[in-house]
Amino acid sequence: MRVTMNSLYDRINTDLSRLVENQAKTNAAISSGKIYRRPSDAPVELTHALEYRSELSDTNQYERNIVFGQGWVQATETTIRQIHDRLLRARELAVQGANDTLSSGDRRAIAAEIEVIQEEVVSLANTSVGGRHLFAGSRTKGYDNGEAPFLIDKYGNVTYHGNEDDFSIDIGPGRSQKINLDGKSALIQSGMFEALDMLHDALNANSQHSIETAIGDLEVSMDHVSDQTSKLGAMGNTLENMETVSTSLSLTIEERLSDVQDTDIIRAISDLKTLDAGYQAALAAASKVMKMSLADFV
Repeated sequence: MRVTMNSLYDRINTDLSRLVENQAKTNAAISSGKIYRRPSDAPVELTHALEYRSELSDTNQYERNIVFGQGWVQATETTIRQIHDRLLRARELAVQGANDTLSSGDRRAIAAEIEVIQEEVVSLANTSVGGRHLFAGSRTKGYDNGEAPFLIDKYGNVTYHGNEDDFSIDIGPGRSQKINLDGKSALIQSGMFEALDMLHDALNANSQHSIETAIGDLEVSMDHVSDQTSKLGAMGNTLENMETVSTSLSLTIEERLSDVQDTDIIRAISDLKTLDAGYQAALAAASKVMKMSLADFV
């Protein structure tokens, strides 16, 4: 096949342009730290990178959910302990009120403090975090003004307006975790509101027998409330374990993402030097060819 000078010049220009383009790509990879600027630079690596980024985004969301869940469980446990402390104080007052040396006036004074404890316990039962009620089942918000999961009337009767559903979070692919104690099973079924109300009425009625009965009911309620902390402990352990798993998974995905998108700086610098040397050699060869004329073949 005959090679003309024009085709030879075109071939030289093409080769030099390719070398310059490769130099630019390598230099960009070094300066940006990424092996591609456009999808066409590394389509396979980019596809893998997009998959890893999606996985990493999901895993990071699970980690955020877990942190939220841990905060919820910790707040719930703190509130449960505070409720238990108020019940303990009520029992102490009840034991004091059961003393047969007390007058009716003394017992009415104790009843006034029990009434305060009733209101405090209801307030604690309505504790919210970030605008969400802890002990409302899945109905953590959406209450009108004057409404709440727990309401106490003027007679000391407490009604529950939440539900018994789980409040759960996603902590992994296809895995959710309950993080709440619903108000009915954790608090209403403890009988503490009725026990406090009975104690209050018994003190006002100056009934020693009823006071002693209320003491027994309070002790049952306290045991029930204490049992809730073990449930919260199990939830907390699960969240802690999943946090460790998620953190480890995030690191693994980040390493894989780095493998497919980050520039190997040492190798890239070596490649750039090789390309520079090739370019200089190509320029030298092209210079000799460009100087040729018909006189060179006479």
